[in-house]
Amino acid sequence: MNKTLNITWLYPDLLNLHGDRGNIMAFERIGKKMGLDVNVNRVDTFSQPIDFENSDIIFMNAGELKSVKSVVENIKKYGNAIYDFIESGKPVIAIGTTGAVMIDKTIRSDGSVIEGLGVIHAEATERKAIYGDDLHFCLNEDKDFELMAVQIHLIDFTLKDKKDALGTLIYGKGNNDNDMTEGGKYKNAIFTNALGPVFVKNPWYTEKIINEALKAKGETPAEPVEESFYSLERNSFKAIHSFIKQKTE
Repeated sequence: MNKTLNITWLYPDLLNLHGDRGNIMAFERIGKKMGLDVNVNRVDTFSQPIDFENSDIIFMNAGELKSVKSVVENIKKYGNAIYDFIESGKPVIAIGTTGAVMIDKTIRSDGSVIEGLGVIHAEATERKAIYGDDLHFCLNEDKDFELMAVQIHLIDFTLKDKKDALGTLIYGKGNNDNDMTEGGKYKNAIFTNALGPVFVKNPWYTEKIINEALKAKGETPAEPVEESFYSLERNSFKAIHSFIKQKTE
């Protein structure tokens, strides 16, 4: 019998920017390649319950900043459920501006403040101008593990401790203009500025997250995906790397 991976996809119609539904498709594709039965459970509305107990990964794609407050308020209705989920080591992933859900607070351009879940200790400030470019970084937990993506930057994140960063910049803006950090991480809860969709462009990272989810529920890692399966994405990575190099010369 195959192992099962249950992905809870929060508010896909609300958090729907940049074609990032492709991230969910990437998890389905790689999970099946790893020999798993992948179930994607959509939570489309705030009235629909979030089944934390039967979730292995919780996913929030990029959405508009104005949506963050309502998302946080709805998740907080479940009390400590999200915090218990995270403490168990299960992955929670927030993409792009939706990263504001995971942090302490975000200050909007009109001075209003959005309180986040406070899972990752950081503050954010809404930008006056939108920034977009390629994004290349390595994971802080493994400097040899590199990711390639793009970024459309609407808010600047500032981590209270740079050790909480998901990664270190190789090229791009990442969290802000100053400290070479990208994203944030606590256990397996992350936010990242990486779009693309990032898990389509970097399927080896998808595989890594899936194995973390299996580990969190006491199961052994799945068999590694053969490297040849990633040939298209590896070649794309090399091509974009060469393009970035030309921009910096």
